[in-house]
Amino acid sequence: MAYTQREQFKPAEPNFISLTTHFSSPSADNQHQHLSERKTKRIKKCVTWCGCITAILLLFIVILIVLAFTVYNVKDPEVKMNAVTLIGGSFIRGSDSATILADMSVKNTNSFTFRYGAVNTSIFYNDIEIGAGITPPGKAKAQRTARFNVTLVINPKKIVDNPEWILDIRDQGLNFSTYTKMSGKVKILNMFKRKVGVELNCTSQYNITSKLITRGDNCVGYVNI
Repeated sequence: MAYTQREQFKPAEPNFISLTTHFSSPSADNQHQHLSERKTKRIKKCVTWCGCITAILLLFIVILIVLAFTVYNVKDPEVKMNAVTLIGGSFIRGSDSATILADMSVKNTNSFTFRYGAVNTSIFYNDIEIGAGITPPGKAKAQRTARFNVTLVINPKKIVDNPEWILDIRDQGLNFSTYTKMSGKVKILNMFKRKVGVELNCTSQYNITSKLITRGDNCVGYVNI
């Protein structure tokens, strides 16, 4: 009986509750907060850099667009026939040949050098080709005018065999037309190439009495870019 009473009054074992399941250490909280702040700063820095780079790229694109429509825009070269001179032979019956010198110029209105290939010029009398000439390649510097000569060798027989020749002799004047074709390119910043094609039609008259050739004012030019 005494044994049973001692069992009933046996002290219970203490029930300890682990504090680690409810509370974290102060050092772990500080480390977690520090990592969070570093991550936030890194994200803000990345966003700032991305914004700056995007703004710079947009500004660069805007500048390129403005320059493309202003300074770097390829403009039409201006080709002119300055003078036409008979330097040899004649247009009368029995002459073997005649030589005409055409003084021409090309004005480059671009901000970069215009380089052109060989210039081909043909001369016509009543829509019949009677001669031609070729000028070597050249260049016109930025905002400059380059002059060149074209030597045209003419076959007088093609002139005198034309039915209109007798009528023109009576009027003391022979009307000619010239056709010039020039192909070139403008190289922008040594990177971008723009091809340019120029065509020029002019009329001239040879005065039989004075033996002078006058340049017509009705030159028509065509430019292909």
